[in-house]
Amino acid sequence: MSDLIRHFRRDERGVTATEYALLIVFVAVAIAAGANVLGTGINNMFSEIGTYISSLNPTLPPVP
Repeated sequence: MSDLIRHFRRDERGVTATEYALLIVFVAVAIAAGANVLGTGINNMFSEIGTYISSLNPTLPPVP
């Protein structure tokens, strides 16, 4: 039984897979956070553009 435990303690294949999994999770979190910030910025920009366009008072040319 102790040989089996010693074998699992020396086997590092699972450790590498865990490291890759954590790396993938961190990258996914960074992408999600960046998309959230970018989405908020784009939403604010379009809101400002809409407000500006709504405040315009166009004058129409006279009808002949």
